[in-house]
Parts: sequence; structure tokens; C-alpha cells
Amino acid sequence: MILFGVRSPLVVEFEETCQRLKITLTACVSVNGTPRVLDQSKIISLEEFDRAPLVAPFIACAFEPQRRQVLIQMGLQRGLRLSTALIDPTAILAHSVRVSEGTFINAGTVIGAASIIGQGVLINRAVSLGHHTLLGDFVSIGPGSTLAGNVRVGPETMIGAGTVVLPHVRIGSGAIVGAGSLVLNDVPEGGRVAGHPATPRTFRSKNNPLDLTGPE
Repeated sequence: MILFGVRSPLVVEFEETCQRLKITLTACVSVNGTPRVLDQSKIISLEEFDRAPLVAPFIACAFEPQRRQVLIQMGLQRGLRLSTALIDPTAILAHSVRVSEGTFINAGTVIGAASIIGQGVLINRAVSLGHHTLLGDFVSIGPGSTLAGNVRVGPETMIGAGTVVLPHVRIGSGAIVGAGSLVLNDVPEGGRVAGHPATPRTFRSKNNPLDLTGPE
């Protein structure tokens, strides 16, 4: 396995899952920024990789959907093969769950029956997804979140840590749900919501897209 783009602190979770699955790490490709991997001996720069390409499936290590998309495109352009889903052995998935390639499912996650998980999705630790959950491509879900049954989440949406989404809610593509929110109603495409219950919000900081402030 090649971990591609390793500046996110989250990359250590990818490493730990690979270790539990006894997957050998071929390399950790540093695209830009300071590498955050535990096994420093596996780090190579993008320039080093381009000079001596490696043959192994890869997965992109980033929380933000847009960065994962960029990293996946960079890997594919270099002839790499996107990995099948990397699923921690402590996760519990119903046998009817379908998971697409390039997705990472972290430790302690539970996914209910008849759920469909798109390509390049990131589901962090201890997330609970109810039956008939549908996650579009490149969705990111923070740790400890709970999505009840029959929830649909559009592509490139980010859901912050500890969020609770009630049954039958629809969250549009590119939406952002702030950490600790209680989502009772549908969220439109590109919507920004947070709170208990979740209401429309504006950004406080461009550096942290899950850091939201008061009503618009």
C-alpha cells in the first residue's frame, strides 16, 4: 500500500489500520507540507517518487474532500492504481453494505444494512451509520458522528465530529455540518449549518471549514 499525501495528522490512523490488517506500507509519498507519518523510514518526496515510480495500490490521506480529490488525481496521473477500500478490522459492516475504492473506514465504525458508500469517502473512528445510508463520493465524516437510518449525503460534503443526523434527512452536495450538530431537517446543496438544532451559519475562519459561527 502507498499512502499518498501525508501531511494530515489523520495519516497515522491510516498507518494503524494498515498495521492491524498486516498490510505492508510500500511508501508514504509527501506531496507538500510536513509529513506526519509514524514510520519516517517510509517517507519519500513526490520528486523521488516521480524518478522511481513504485507499483502498489494507493490511498489518499486527507480529511478535506477537495484535497483527497486532488491527491487521487495526482496518483492516477502517475499510473498508480487506487486501492480497494481500506477498512479497519474493528469496523462492523453489514454484509449488504457496498463500499467503493479509495475509501477509508476507521476503527470502531458500524455501518447498517443496505448502505452504499461512494468513492474516496473518509469515515473517521467510532462513526455509526444506520441502514440504507447513502454517502456520495468524497464525503468526510468526523469521529463519533451518528447518522440514523435512510440518510443521504451528497458528494464532497463534510460532517463534523459528534454530529447526529435524524432519519430520512437529505444533505446536499458540498454542504458543511459543524461539529456537535443535531440535524433535524434537510440541508441544501452547499449549505452551512451547525448547532443544536442545526441552523444556517457563516464561516468564522477560512482555515477551518468546520469552524462556524452565528446565523446568516
